[in-house]
Amino acid sequence: MEKIITKNRIGLEKKILIAEAVLVAGIFIYLFFLNAPQAISPISGQIVSDPDFVFEIQNGDQVLISPNKDFGSQITLSEGDEVTLPPGTYYWKVKSLLRESEVKTFTIEGQVGLNLRTGPEKNILENSGNVDIAVKKTKGGITTNIPLEVGTSTEIENNGVYTGGQK
Repeated sequence: MEKIITKNRIGLEKKILIAEAVLVAGIFIYLFFLNAPQAISPISGQIVSDPDFVFEIQNGDQVLISPNKDFGSQITLSEGDEVTLPPGTYYWKVKSLLRESEVKTFTIEGQVGLNLRTGPEKNILENSGNVDIAVKKTKGGITTNIPLEVGTSTEIENNGVYTGGQK
C-alpha cells in the first residue's frame, strides 16, 4: 500500500513540476515577446517642425536618442525629462529593464526666425529660430555681416537694409 501512495505522490510531484515549468515559460514569453518596449511616436522617418514634441512610448522606462545609428553618443531620457536638440536626423529607441525596441529615425527641421523690435533710436534684431543666422546690413554701398546664433540678439541702427538667412 505504501508503494502505491509513493508512486502516486511521485506522479503528482512530476505534474506539479511540469505545471510550474509551463508557468515559468509563459512568464518568460510574456516578458520577452508580448511585453516588448515600443517606440510609437515620432514614427520612423518623420520630419518634426515643432520643437516642443513628445516621445510616445509603451512598455519602456527610457528613451535613447543619438545622431549615430550605433548609439555611440546617446542621450538618455526618462519620464519628465526635457531636451533641446539642434536640427538634424536622429535615431531613437525605447529601453525597458530587459529589452530595447527597434530603432527608428526622425528629423528635426531647421527653422529660421528673425524678430525685429523697434525703438525710437535703435532696433533690436533677435534670432528666434533653431539655426544660426547670417544677417547682412547694406548702407551706402557697404555691406556688413552680423552673425546671430540661436537665442541671441543685437542692436541695429534705424537706417540701412538688413537681410538674413540660415548660415
